[in-house]
Amino acid sequence: MSHVSFYIFTMSCSDNIRFLYLRKLQVFRYLYDRTLAHKNAINFCQSILKRKAVDWESVFRSDLSTPIRDVDLVISVGGDGTLLQASHLMDDSIPILGVNSDPTRPHEVAELSEEFDATRSTGYLCAATANNFEQLLDGILEKRFVPSELARMAISINSKLIATSALNDVLLSHPCPATVSRFSFRIRKEEEPLSSLVHCRSSGLRVSTAAGSTAAMHSAGGSIMPILSKELQYMVREPIFPGASSQLMHGFLKSYETMDIAWFCKEGLVYIDGSHVVHSIQLGDTIELSSRAPPLNVYLSPHS
Repeated sequence: MSHVSFYIFTMSCSDNIRFLYLRKLQVFRYLYDRTLAHKNAINFCQSILKRKAVDWESVFRSDLSTPIRDVDLVISVGGDGTLLQASHLMDDSIPILGVNSDPTRPHEVAELSEEFDATRSTGYLCAATANNFEQLLDGILEKRFVPSELARMAISINSKLIATSALNDVLLSHPCPATVSRFSFRIRKEEEPLSSLVHCRSSGLRVSTAAGSTAAMHSAGGSIMPILSKELQYMVREPIFPGASSQLMHGFLKSYETMDIAWFCKEGLVYIDGSHVVHSIQLGDTIELSSRAPPLNVYLSPHS
């Protein structure tokens, strides 16, 4: 009996190893295909630009560090993250066209749903793919298409304006996700308070623009806003016993309103459009958020 039991165990172990190997192989093929799709999209866009009567220069996002100036158009090839990073170095004088280099393939997601998440790039802010890039580029060069103004968020810490404006959202939280974030906030118009002072113990505070309302804000239960709205939306994350203030845990700021936040933890972080741009805050610091930053001119898909 012990021999048979041991034999069955080794067979199941071997099958399990084979299963894990095949799964890893499937994941590697998926990741390799994603890399190949991105490289092919870059090469394709460059081949189109070479045929146009325009001067252009290709720059990797990792090499971007100084403000983008003296160009008529920025083309970001990647996904929303690539466009967001480029936007941090742009003012409202230059439009941007996003090219989604690796759109999600619904059939692939369905086929691999039992193995892993095969979602690729959402590209919500990207009007183009390799399929329609030349068509959109021609429309821009011939001035048949015009960009849309997307609101951005201005961030000040201790009355000092941060150089980076948020196109998507801002998250304030303790560096440790298991630690309670303590802060208070109030909404005002110029110097006139429009709300009472709201005291919070929670997992942090997220504030989004209209463009960012489809991302983490929506995932947390927030509302999708019209893409051209100038308002901001805020949500206190996982509030602890909000009591009478429960209705103030989620709301909106008009374009002429400002949110004043006082931070009451020993340490904290302000994340701007994800995890790449981060500023440290500490006990007693104040943060101001408003939609008075220069907008970003983006060529959007008609579906947006």
